[in-house]
Amino acid sequence: MSPVYPVTGIKAGVTGTTVPLRLEVDTWYPGQTPEHLIQNNLFIWALRFLQERDPDHKLSFFQIAGIHGMPYQPWDEDTDAITANEGYCTHDSLLFPSWHRPYMLLYEQVLYEIMVKQVIPQLPEDKQQEWTDAAATWRLPYWDWAQKKTREGQDETLYDVPLITKQPRISVIDLKDGVTVFYIDNPMYKFTMPDEERMGCFGISDIQDTDANNNITTIPAQATSRWATYEPESDTVSTQWTEGTVRNSLITSTLNEHPWYGKGIDNVPLSEMVYRLYVHDYIASYTQFATTKFRTSPDYDPGSPAAYLNLEYIHNNIHNWTGGFDKYVGHMAEPAVAAYDPIFWMHHANVDRQFALWQGISLLDPTKNWFESRNEQLEDDGNWYIRTGDLDTPSTPLAPFHKDAEGNYYTSDDVRDIHKLGYTYPELQPWLDKYKDTHGNFDASLYVADIKAMIKAIYSPGEIGAPTETSSIPRSLTSPLGQPDFNKDIIVNVTYNRFALNGIPYTIYFFLGTPFSPPSYSDPLHTHPQHVGFIYTFSNPIHRNRAAPGCGNCRRKALTDTKSRAQVPITGALIARHPAIHNGNLPHGIHELPSLESDTVGEYLEKHLHWSIRSHTGSDIDIPEEAPFVEISVYHRNAKFDDVGNAARYERVERATRSKPGGYRSVTA
Repeated sequence: MSPVYPVTGIKAGVTGTTVPLRLEVDTWYPGQTPEHLIQNNLFIWALRFLQERDPDHKLSFFQIAGIHGMPYQPWDEDTDAITANEGYCTHDSLLFPSWHRPYMLLYEQVLYEIMVKQVIPQLPEDKQQEWTDAAATWRLPYWDWAQKKTREGQDETLYDVPLITKQPRISVIDLKDGVTVFYIDNPMYKFTMPDEERMGCFGISDIQDTDANNNITTIPAQATSRWATYEPESDTVSTQWTEGTVRNSLITSTLNEHPWYGKGIDNVPLSEMVYRLYVHDYIASYTQFATTKFRTSPDYDPGSPAAYLNLEYIHNNIHNWTGGFDKYVGHMAEPAVAAYDPIFWMHHANVDRQFALWQGISLLDPTKNWFESRNEQLEDDGNWYIRTGDLDTPSTPLAPFHKDAEGNYYTSDDVRDIHKLGYTYPELQPWLDKYKDTHGNFDASLYVADIKAMIKAIYSPGEIGAPTETSSIPRSLTSPLGQPDFNKDIIVNVTYNRFALNGIPYTIYFFLGTPFSPPSYSDPLHTHPQHVGFIYTFSNPIHRNRAAPGCGNCRRKALTDTKSRAQVPITGALIARHPAIHNGNLPHGIHELPSLESDTVGEYLEKHLHWSIRSHTGSDIDIPEEAPFVEISVYHRNAKFDDVGNAARYERVERATRSKPGGYRSVTA
């Protein structure tokens, strides 16, 4: 076996007390300081060189991306799969957050090594030290998809993809003189295989479909796509998928136009759901926070109904919104190939940040902070290195990532402290003076309180409209100032079989209004005025009708009826239907809700809450009555967002959990 590659993190830039920051990408690019400007160029050049490496090179972009899924082969180890036909997938797993941490570390480290070994040596000697210093403090930027951005020409802030991903060409400094600026193909826009190779030649399945004569047509991919049109009968799909089609504008509109809250109310589904992850006692344990996986053992108490929300579910939806769905396809939406899209890495850097923020606010509560106790551990369904049924613990190896030259694998315990790995995030700098007590010692309570304050400042929903003399209407659960009727919280909890359709990814759409037949709506379902949220399974196989066997982990889960969980808060959507908000401007098919009291909400949802299921490429799916694979319950409680942990307990809205007439059948618990 060839020597292993130790993933140590970047050691440069680390002092005795501080480590460099991973920055939000839009605060870092385009560079507003000389250091950031140099780092912009270092990163773009390094990523370009990484993507140009031979796909057979262990440290090529292709091989590193392939760890996440396809081509389902060993990386940096000479092993056979412990569980047959498996990749290293840890989705729907307790190890989901911790496994991806050394994965990001590997990517970050390889880019840094290219910076210092390939990029900087090409510069004139008088430029090299300045660029070396900038490289030492560079860390992988994160894309905070839950924070609205300011954009030129836009009056309001909006959710958006990073500026660095926007254009197919990007400016860089010429390495020959370190001064001249010119344009190259943007390696953050899409990944293109080197030397006009096809991904299929290296074990990545292509889209396959049939023509009018039922002949199988293979559409080989040479580059990654976001929101490429998927219309098998069209002649353009072949070209779009082969060359890679990127429609960032559709990502932006999708992130912003989910009418979860109805017309007239600022759409804040991402920021609100992220904020709920950190509100006091909303999610009571690490296991509930970390994964969509639903434990079915009879002795397991899932805790509060609030705990159906989790980081992995939010992450799944970001993959869907970024890749494309409902007659569109894109690599980010398919777990087996998601990592080939360069935006994946900044997305997962933010997932790692959310994980680190959870660890930060839980610092004073070790029982909540980790999964050391037996009742915080779940059985694994197996992957390349983990045997089916093995218990995931903090000492489970996170293959294929080696922490040293001797070939020892990282464990979750090894990656628990990000500062020891050589990086941190802006909210997590414990060395700052503001966290010291009167004796100059670190005060953990000051640190935790400040992390919570920063999370609130970034993600907490504000108020709707300008305050009046008598009230200031909340977006969701903030202080109502004279409007006690809005001190409510209504959530839809969902248990679903993620692999019910033989692994074909599907989306559960929720609507509030007069039931309709989804095929009667010609536009994408998420644009329907009644739409209030959805859940995406983020499962394999990667494309319909493909010949490759797919993820064995996913196939087994389909057979074992593995359950997952998620949550859609609908408080804001219901507030939007209140007469104090809509001012008589409700769209057709949407009905007024006179009160948010439990009985009234129950009657309203019994009539108007309905849902449907659509496969990733736009086929509507009916749920078999004899074997439902989706169970839905609605819960209601008196609550204010800032006091959610101290408010009344949730009560199930029984009247709202019946099957709804019309359209596609809605199976309930």
